[in-house]
Amino acid sequence: MGVSPAMRVLQLTKKVPFPSKDGESMAIRSLASSLVSNGVSVDLLSLNTNKHRFSGNLDDIDSTLYASFYMVDINTDFHPISFITNLLSYLPYQISRFIKKDYKLKLISLLTQNKYDYILLETVYLTPYISVIKQYSSAKILLRTHNMEYEIWDRLYKGADWGVYKLLYKWLAHQMFRYESFRLYAIDYLIAISERERLMFKALYPSLNGIVVPITWNVSKENYQKILKSKTTNISLFFIGSLDWKPNQEGLLWFLSKVWPICHAQFPNLSFYVAGRNMPDKIKNMSIEGVFMMGEVDDAASFVNQHDIAIVPLLSGSGIRAKIIEAMALGKVVITTSIGLEGILAQDAFDVCLANSPEEFIDVIQYLLTHPAQMIQMGINAQHNIMNNYESVAMGKKLLDSLDYHFN
Repeated sequence: MGVSPAMRVLQLTKKVPFPSKDGESMAIRSLASSLVSNGVSVDLLSLNTNKHRFSGNLDDIDSTLYASFYMVDINTDFHPISFITNLLSYLPYQISRFIKKDYKLKLISLLTQNKYDYILLETVYLTPYISVIKQYSSAKILLRTHNMEYEIWDRLYKGADWGVYKLLYKWLAHQMFRYESFRLYAIDYLIAISERERLMFKALYPSLNGIVVPITWNVSKENYQKILKSKTTNISLFFIGSLDWKPNQEGLLWFLSKVWPICHAQFPNLSFYVAGRNMPDKIKNMSIEGVFMMGEVDDAASFVNQHDIAIVPLLSGSGIRAKIIEAMALGKVVITTSIGLEGILAQDAFDVCLANSPEEFIDVIQYLLTHPAQMIQMGINAQHNIMNNYESVAMGKKLLDSLDYHFN
């Protein structure tokens, strides 16, 4: 009996996931890693946006992850005329920016030269290419959702003051909801990043089949075997996240204006370190006592390990927060909002801390600073949670078993 060929998957992404310093890149690579660790061969075709331009050497890419890696350069800068035109069309402007002829041609080339079992679309932004896939391949189409895109715009609308921006956010949310709902009917299977998203998509398309695969974690990686600190002095807070993402900016600015002044007055020796890609000048140039703007850091894990309490003050957004998973994996206590914790299996005051108002953030910080033993135990609980519920190899096997059951 011959050995059956390895399953082949083509992963399509709207950004190059190298280096893996933001939530989307971490989500893309974690799913690929989960598949590869179970014997699947994965090719990657990425749009290389000018906003997140990858300009490194392709030979430096981790060859143990992707069998082949291709990218197509694209300019996603804002164009007022295109924006206005798309406001009056079915296709949301946010989606239209990622449609490129060169990417379509490269996709056709890969589909005609290779036989894939599955085409994996990372986010709804790749769904405009579904018609091409169906024309040139018999592979099953999997949509991996990182969040519900319309929900991001809807929450921005609800949080905005009355004016042009509020009306604009409302219309963009409506457009995205209409588009996102319709595209569900064109896919074969849904890979939702959390149970919450799966149920919400299921409500839009009741016969849709799918599974939940969160951002997974390779707990055996040496640099993530965190030895928890037992220190009880010089405790510091930290924030890390992509600061070109509006919900991150919104939450951080809210924390700096509403929470930090009170926090610093009560705990003058406490420091707050802020790191993130594409930090805007309005944040980078802030001069706030006790706050250190670090900009982009070379090693996210090293940065996290240097500090103690993660602050994730999200007021909008959707999906699952990769940086919360990372901080928990490294044994850190995370203080976040109910929105920040959406989709993550965690329990308040056991392996995370919930806070939705300035007063609640202050109360939680005060408790942790005055109860160091409980803080350390909470970090241990967080790390165990990730090992038990987000382990990469196990989640990959769960996905493959589900695909096999559904399609075979």
